[in-house]
Amino acid sequence: MTTKTKLVKRIFSSLLTAALAVSMTALTAHATGEAFFYPPKNPVMTDQQFEVSVTFSADSEIGSVQANIAYDDSVIEFVSSDNASGGGGILTVNGFPDTPSSEVDFSFKFKGLSAGNANISLQSCQIYSPDSELIGSPTAYCVITVGSDKVETKTETETTTTTEKTTTTTTKTAPSNGIPDKGVLTALTVDNGELSPAFAYNVYNYTVNVDNSVTNVEIEGTTASPSDYIWYTGTSECQVGENVRTITVTDVDGNTATYTVTIIRAAGGDEQQTRNAQKKDSSDTSSAVSKNANVMDQYKKMLNTALAIVLIVLVIALVVIIIWIGGKIKGGKKDK
Repeated sequence: MTTKTKLVKRIFSSLLTAALAVSMTALTAHATGEAFFYPPKNPVMTDQQFEVSVTFSADSEIGSVQANIAYDDSVIEFVSSDNASGGGGILTVNGFPDTPSSEVDFSFKFKGLSAGNANISLQSCQIYSPDSELIGSPTAYCVITVGSDKVETKTETETTTTTEKTTTTTTKTAPSNGIPDKGVLTALTVDNGELSPAFAYNVYNYTVNVDNSVTNVEIEGTTASPSDYIWYTGTSECQVGENVRTITVTDVDGNTATYTVTIIRAAGGDEQQTRNAQKKDSSDTSSAVSKNANVMDQYKKMLNTALAIVLIVLVIALVVIIIWIGGKIKGGKKDK
């Protein structure tokens, strides 16, 4: 084998290695992970045990999941789980799929302690591939309502013909202002910024603009009925730009209503950016949600296009080198 032939093979091997490296980068750069809570659909009673499950998913095979789950131990009590240990308001989760999969479910058993709302949130979560590569660090949370599933009020009525009083017990009825008596929010508040437009039970998309100095925004919804179940998604921590939060209300019949709040945090502490952002129409919220859903698809298309261009350039470079070396070999023979 001549020295020039060996040189051609070395060049070809280097180009092939570079192409494979670019391919692997393009295939793994968009890996991501998500997490979703699935709590009971209806409020639970005190001393009643119930299950909350969490689904972790990714766009590639999951090797393991490590996370912390925080909960309000004054309202609910941790009972057991095959994939978690702890108590006193914090659980340590460590598990993996039983079979190769891009999705894994963990369940946790709790018990109601006292009437109220208990937040359950996913914290410090890491989803890893079978090769211990970090896939994603998602966040999620939900709210468990503990209390009676029926609200009764006592009213006193007095007749006009006698002084006798009677006491009656009635179930809570719909307000006289036309708002449904279940399955919707009657109030929605944020602890930073203001909702735009102003809240109404039948308006489902809102925008909140905050300064760059605001890093956390808490959202609180009030349901029409105590028997309504309320479920929040997203995190109270705010990144620069758009942060989408949803509040889903489910009534005892399974009907749902979802409210979306897009929190826009200004960049660089520029107050003028906040004022300009406040001029956006509330319709921008819907387009922002759909835009976020399409970001990953656009990113994948860009990566695939870039990969194709790189491979074409490498092939052209290889052909040019082979032609050049062939010319050198022919020139050498002529010189002889």
